[in-house]
Amino acid sequence: MALRELKVCLLGDTGVGKSSIVWRFVEDSFDPNINPTIGASFMTKTVQYQSELHKFLIWDTAGQERVSG
Repeated sequence: MALRELKVCLLGDTGVGKSSIVWRFVEDSFDPNINPTIGASFMTKTVQYQSELHKFLIWDTAGQERVSG
C-alpha cells in the first residue's frame, strides 16, 4: 500500500479556531478548553483513502503578527 505524505500549515488570526480544527481532525473530538498555541505545534494523522495511506504532517501556528505574511 502506497504512503503519501501531505504537509499542512494552518495560518490565521488569533482565536479563530485553528487549533480546534486540527484537534478535531487528529483526535476526532472537540475540546472546548484547548489552550492557545505558543509559537507552533505539530501533529500527524494517517488516513486510508481507497488503496493509499495519506499521512498528514500538520503545523498549527500561533495567530500572532510576527507569523503573518
